[in-house]
Amino acid sequence: MEMHSLEDSIRLEHELVEAIKQNTRQHSFTLLKKLILTFALPYAVFLGIWVVTNQLRANVAIQYDDTSLNTTSMIASVLVLVTATLFTWRWAEKRFGGVALVGRLVGVSKAVLTVERQIDTAKQKPTPSEEDAIEIERLAYAAWEQYTKAMHDSGVSIKSSN
Repeated sequence: MEMHSLEDSIRLEHELVEAIKQNTRQHSFTLLKKLILTFALPYAVFLGIWVVTNQLRANVAIQYDDTSLNTTSMIASVLVLVTATLFTWRWAEKRFGGVALVGRLVGVSKAVLTVERQIDTAKQKPTPSEEDAIEIERLAYAAWEQYTKAMHDSGVSIKSSN
């Protein structure tokens, strides 16, 4: 049976966290590009449609002095604006996955924090047990697996050195 020490488990956790940081830094441009495209395209569509519909509404207001027509054109422009923005948002998220990527990376951060809390709990005990070390290792490997799955699901291949 393999003996697990708290120091070895802490070292493993630090190595896994460092590997996560290094891989994230290595692929930061790709991750940033996914985020920017996911958010920038819907924003650009929103701005473009807002400018066009405002100009059209202004032309309608100048040409026809009718408040009900102005109200109708405003309602129509808002509906077009919202529909096109939501359609673009859904398409961009499906295509680039920026929001899902952020959610997965937040989950990885929570998993790493759980490992660090487990280490702090084990350090506070007068004599940490082997079960504490095994639990730290299990949580560390789970965090690494969660990270590799998040990156793989986002289309980023990483070296699985751990």
